[in-house]
Amino acid sequence: MFKITLSEQDEKLVATLIGDLDNAASTEAARGFEPVFERTDCNVLIDCTELNYISSSGLRILLNLYKHTHSNGHWVILKGISDDIREVLFLGGFTQLFIIED
Repeated sequence: MFKITLSEQDEKLVATLIGDLDNAASTEAARGFEPVFERTDCNVLIDCTELNYISSSGLRILLNLYKHTHSNGHWVILKGISDDIREVLFLGGFTQLFIIED
């Protein structure tokens, strides 16, 4: 099961991810991120505190989000990532793209 919620906080768009962002959830996740892709005026904080798993499809969504946000002069911040997800991000070279907060 996967769930995404969006809110605004401290001049950032906050996306909270819950569950497994696997291949089956990637379509739902892409739909959930649509409002983020419509914005060009703020940084994006992705709260991964309750994210259990991320697949290559999930990584592709994050990469597209990075490209969109960075091209508009803003950043994507990943917060609360688990050690397992941190390792996946590191192995894929994603830790160099995002700001990572504990």
